[in-house]
Amino acid sequence: MKHFVSGLIAIALSIAATPSLAADARNVTVVNETGHAIKFLGFNAPDDGLDEWEDELDKVLQNQASTYVEFDDDDEGCVWNIRVDWKNYDESVLWKNVNLCKLTALRLRYDPGTKTTSFLAE
Repeated sequence: MKHFVSGLIAIALSIAATPSLAADARNVTVVNETGHAIKFLGFNAPDDGLDEWEDELDKVLQNQASTYVEFDDDDEGCVWNIRVDWKNYDESVLWKNVNLCKLTALRLRYDPGTKTTSFLAE
């Protein structure tokens, strides 16, 4: 019995000392710094085509707000397409083949002079 209890204590200590599983490398924080509200934020794998999207937002993403996007274990690969739809405009922005494993945040920016939306990867 003494060895059994010692064994249980050793197992418990090894579990407690094991580092927790790291977050999925594709998980990303999206920060809206465009000056405009975003009504849709979608990610899809390049092989899915450009017609299959799932909205990652529960509500409109206001300017200066952010959202954290978590990927499921069923999702595969680091490279994803990203689509943004504006709340007050009938236009979308699409970035293709973004490697999410190499960044932790996307800061969305809009340049009114060139009317171009871009992102700064962190």
